[in-house]
Amino acid sequence: MATPFSRTVRSLAHDTSQFALFIWGLVALLFGAWFSWFTLVHVTLYEVSQSSRVEVEQAAHTVTTSLAGKVVATSMKLGKSVEAGESLMELDARIERLRLQEEEARLAAIPPQLAALTRQLEDGAHAVEREQVATISSLQHAQARHHEALAAASFANDHAQRMAQLLRAQMIPEVDFLRAKVDAEKTQASAEAFSHEITRLTAEASGKRHDKHATLEALRREVAALGGQRELSLATIARLNQDIEKHVIRAPVSGVLGEVAALHPGAFVETGGVVGSIIPQGNLRIVAEFSPARVLGRMHPGQMARVRLDGYSWVQYGSLAATVTRVASEIRAGKVRVELAPTTQTPLALPLQHGLPGTVEVEVDHITPLTLTLRTVGQLLTNPAQPSHLRAESSP
Repeated sequence: MATPFSRTVRSLAHDTSQFALFIWGLVALLFGAWFSWFTLVHVTLYEVSQSSRVEVEQAAHTVTTSLAGKVVATSMKLGKSVEAGESLMELDARIERLRLQEEEARLAAIPPQLAALTRQLEDGAHAVEREQVATISSLQHAQARHHEALAAASFANDHAQRMAQLLRAQMIPEVDFLRAKVDAEKTQASAEAFSHEITRLTAEASGKRHDKHATLEALRREVAALGGQRELSLATIARLNQDIEKHVIRAPVSGVLGEVAALHPGAFVETGGVVGSIIPQGNLRIVAEFSPARVLGRMHPGQMARVRLDGYSWVQYGSLAATVTRVASEIRAGKVRVELAPTTQTPLALPLQHGLPGTVEVEVDHITPLTLTLRTVGQLLTNPAQPSHLRAESSP
């Protein structure tokens, strides 16, 4: 027997009205919750860089050679700790060492020669003094004899004049007058002879003095020349020691050898060749590179970040908490350099060392999903081909 249609409709309405209201209410509640989250809740916006690495605060020092040569000894080993000034490699310096030995032998021969010349100079000076004393004595003796002869000549002249008066008075024979006259002439000649002797002694003393001074001056010149040779040898030895030191490659700073060239004794290196690098000891920092549009005006010191190191599972080791310390204002190779410092919350189990690569995520903004969606749509409409490097997470 057929059921009336109105009764069927009433039966269906009675069976489904409560379940439909529940479903619609649940949908409205979920939509309201989502809309509230979409418009009110702030999410953290991150800029991501996959070209980052861990570095020491001081840049690694490259060890290079200042000249070309053959390796004779090396103590460079990867990972070895070295101190500043420590010898790392030695190049062949036999030619410089032979020159150094030759110059040292030449220098060793100079002091005896200087000592001998100095003694000759002193002896010559003493001889000049003694000869000067003897010359003065001889001159004094000649002058005394000259004075004596002058006195005798004066007396003889007076006697001859008296004898002449007596001869004119015919009181003495002429022979006595002539004898007195001859004696006067003899004494006068003797006085003149002593005068010439004084002149001769003076001239002879002056000539000897000039000769001695010339000899002493020649000795002084030889002493000065040897002194100059000594100074030249000392300068040459210092230069050769410096050239030999250039053949020894030393560590410029203290640290760890992070790179070592495969050079063994007998290998040849060119001038300016890189033989290794030293990673100095110091605090670690994280260095990342970002696109200029993602950094300039958006990143600044003090922003929080986190770092995930490549090769280490973040499930096991977690990530590094870091803080932005420096943001470069210059663009290099199309990138901007950003430096970060690990915070004290860094997991101790994570093995940090120079050169570890990783990924850096920097907090740049806190916005709602609605704002983020509108911003993304605006960027896509402005430049559809531009990729998005943003990563957003809800704020706790």
